[in-house]
Amino acid sequence: MRTEFYVIGAILIVGLVVLAALPKSTPVPTSQTDSLKKFASYDELKSFIQTNSETQSYDGYAMGGAMRETALMTTAAPMADKSSAASANDYSTTNIQVAGVDEADIVKNDGKYIYAVSGNAVIIVDAYPAENAKIISQINLSSVSNIFINGDRLIVFGNEYKDYAYPMAAEKIAATSIAADIMMPRPYYNTQSSFIRIYDVSDRANPVLVRNVTASGSYFDSRMIGDYVYAMTNEYVYNGDVIPLPYVMENGIALREFPDIYYFPIPDSSYNYVNIVAVNVQTDETATKTFMMPSSQITYVSQNNIYLTYQKWSSYADFYDRIIDEVLIPTLPQFKQKIDEIRNYNISAASKFSEIQAPLQNYVAGLTQDQRNILEKSAQEKMTVIQQDIERERQKTYISKIAVSGSQIDYKGQGYVAGNLLNQFSMDEHNGYFRVATTVGEVWNGNSNNNVYVLDSELKQTGKLEDLAPGEKIYSARFMGDRLYLVTFKKVDPLFVIDLSNPIDPKVLGKLKIPGYSDYLHPYDETHIIGIGKEAVEASEEEAGQRNLNFAWYQGIKLSLFDVSDVENPKEISKFNIGDRGTDSEALYEHKAFLFDKNKGIVVIPISLREINKETNPNPGPTTYGDQTFEGAYVLSLDLANGFKLKGRITHLNNTEIAKMGDYWYASGSQIRRSLYIGDTLYTLSNKMIKANSLTDLAEISTVALPFEQYNGPYYAL
Repeated sequence: MRTEFYVIGAILIVGLVVLAALPKSTPVPTSQTDSLKKFASYDELKSFIQTNSETQSYDGYAMGGAMRETALMTTAAPMADKSSAASANDYSTTNIQVAGVDEADIVKNDGKYIYAVSGNAVIIVDAYPAENAKIISQINLSSVSNIFINGDRLIVFGNEYKDYAYPMAAEKIAATSIAADIMMPRPYYNTQSSFIRIYDVSDRANPVLVRNVTASGSYFDSRMIGDYVYAMTNEYVYNGDVIPLPYVMENGIALREFPDIYYFPIPDSSYNYVNIVAVNVQTDETATKTFMMPSSQITYVSQNNIYLTYQKWSSYADFYDRIIDEVLIPTLPQFKQKIDEIRNYNISAASKFSEIQAPLQNYVAGLTQDQRNILEKSAQEKMTVIQQDIERERQKTYISKIAVSGSQIDYKGQGYVAGNLLNQFSMDEHNGYFRVATTVGEVWNGNSNNNVYVLDSELKQTGKLEDLAPGEKIYSARFMGDRLYLVTFKKVDPLFVIDLSNPIDPKVLGKLKIPGYSDYLHPYDETHIIGIGKEAVEASEEEAGQRNLNFAWYQGIKLSLFDVSDVENPKEISKFNIGDRGTDSEALYEHKAFLFDKNKGIVVIPISLREINKETNPNPGPTTYGDQTFEGAYVLSLDLANGFKLKGRITHLNNTEIAKMGDYWYASGSQIRRSLYIGDTLYTLSNKMIKANSLTDLAEISTVALPFEQYNGPYYAL
């Protein structure tokens, strides 16, 4: 639905009719730290949930559903291997956002060994030197997700699911007149928990489990700072006779009988536990706190703070009074007395607007068409003035700040900004300020715009920059010190250079418009930025007219190198295009799949290549997809003098798989997902193998088969 407001007949009330059907808003806390409370007991928690929540229950028992898949948790800065085996001093680490704050991934290395998730196992590979690479141990677990290595500690994370039948109360059994020993179907719930298993790998060939921590809920993010893992889980709060409690257990024993659960004392449509667990992986220390709030979504973590975010949408009904005062009454002043009278009725807002509609519709019915057109134009002009303000107020992202230091977890406060976040790179903490980039509205509705907000240490707004690139949305953002590099897109790719040195007054310093867009921005140095995204071709006038919208068709992958030394005139000094429409890369949406090293002058990204066959399709258009012709990784050289140059390609496909590619065989086990280097050797990782190639000439050195069991469906069988 477009957000322009039209009138029924020739009057604004159509907007009110449409708005009345939209969902009502959910209240949110206005002041922050002082409104946060802590439950003193289970009975207090149960009473609050049952009194305020509208969550569906069945016969007094909460009805459960499967939680979303969990992938738990972390990764830290690599430490020196304590074994006596020789290791390389030069090796890559996971591509992270904040220095000193490591992120979870499916592969880690320490300059000697590679630790990788392969199906339901974690594999330790003696990888250096590459000529002798081999698997030396394997840990078999179900639902493994992520790992990290910290000296001689390997931390493995995953999920567990359990179903529980609620006990039926004795009086309910008696009321059924059925014998108690007869098995009866009754409501049940299923729970998801996340495990943290810590192994001593001082002997890499014989990992020994030393700790087993279990946290309730569905993992959504984590970080590693020093020796501490900070894991975060979402856990839905079921409303019924039994309210499950969040928990953290060590070797099957709960840390405490009743956990610390903090909450805002306001009604909500439903509730959710956000659990934060701090684990020292070198000792037996564990701490946890739970915050009852909407399900947390995108997270940003600095060395001192965790920022949890969630989105709230207000109803248009919340803005009825403003629409009446600033649009309706100025358009039809003769109805002010009647409207004010109806607004004082002791009835619901929807009923009031129904009452208001009747006399206005009768009035409109008596107008000529010319009079209606004049009235409609006047209402639309007035609505346009306040429309963007209403959209910004409707769409809000709430941000909770939680300080962390070792095992200390302290809630600091909450703030909000207008709009929606793209991902973690839309946020940044710098010199005591928190900066956020958001998009309000929808591109395809034609009402989008983009904003930058600066919040102080208490998450109160100090500065803002609004209405950037109207009609477009944010595709990538990168904060670097006092600068923000922002890419928006609908038709062309504007790269904005924004000055944040004055937190009260952010300013656009310059911008560059080129075809295509960047999904991910990565610093090359202080004055140059790498972008990876898609090339784009502007839609024809006919295509744009059919959709009543100016836009562009995305094509293949595009790598760009931007020179931002002249902030008022950023330039694209090199670009490299890969493939045609349909070409894809995990690096577009997962920054950990992007490998860059300035000293070595390399960029490595996974590529699923699609190319148009000009013989069978001599006149392709911008909407023509290519056929898959390659699956693997592109290795490029990059420097300021020469830009991007292709060094070569690496694939994990065998000859049979390559032959089947033209028949749309999907090599899921052969897709390269990550790359890393140790010394002068490049290692690429897919589900089925680790391959080592020389960084000098990409000559293959060795391969290590992984125990991944690939399922090839009927369309993909070899």
